Amino acid sequence: MSQFSVLIVEDDPQASYTLEQSVNQHVGFRVIAAAESVVEARMQLAQQPDLVFLDITLPDGDGMQLLREMRQQDFAGAVIMTTAERDSSTVAQAIQFGVLDYLVKPLRLSRVHQALDDVVAFKETLQESNQVDQLQIDDLMRKGKAQNKVRSTPKGIDATTLARMVEHIKYCPQPFSAQEVGDALALSRITARRYLEYLEEQGTVAMSLNYNTGGRPKQLYHTV
Repeated sequence: MSQFSVLIVEDDPQASYTLEQSVNQHVGFRVIAAAESVVEARMQLAQQPDLVFLDITLPDGDGMQLLREMRQQDFAGAVIMTTAERDSSTVAQAIQFGVLDYLVKPLRLSRVHQALDDVVAFKETLQESNQVDQLQIDDLMRKGKAQNKVRSTPKGIDATTLARMVEHIKYCPQPFSAQEVGDALALSRITARRYLEYLEEQGTVAMSLNYNTGGRPKQLYHTV
């Protein structure tokens, strides 16, 4: 499978680095550039990336205005908003300008990968043939998602493994890391973190950062 090129527009270096690492873990995508401002983003857009992760709050302008410019200039790539903005008018405006997804910070690895999977599915559906039927259109427009909830857990989350983890963290010392949980359950650190991120989204655990590591901050979790 050929890789999709990605531009990250994010003024927080740590957030940009974390997002870049998340994207590059997905086999179908490769980050080709990162921009910390509107001016820099305009220059990097000349590379015509297949996908842009776009923050709204930037030091020299507004990401939504940049998105408007991109559409006026017929930018052909997909756009995913990454922002702390949650008000309905902002979300509505983003949808109006054709974003493929809207991710609320702090970003979760599992949610980023879900968004990337959706980009792949979207592109593949449109490239398979010159015409699409109504069911395919509904799926592209996400109207069919509510009718397709067969799994009790999302893709990538096994119900049995999840139950084992929930039972384990009830009794493990607080706080705990993904590595510690992974070692106890014979899972990789990345897999354990994906499950913990899902449990955080469900309100079962909460995450905090430990900066007393002498290096990059460490993610620690505790039960809620």
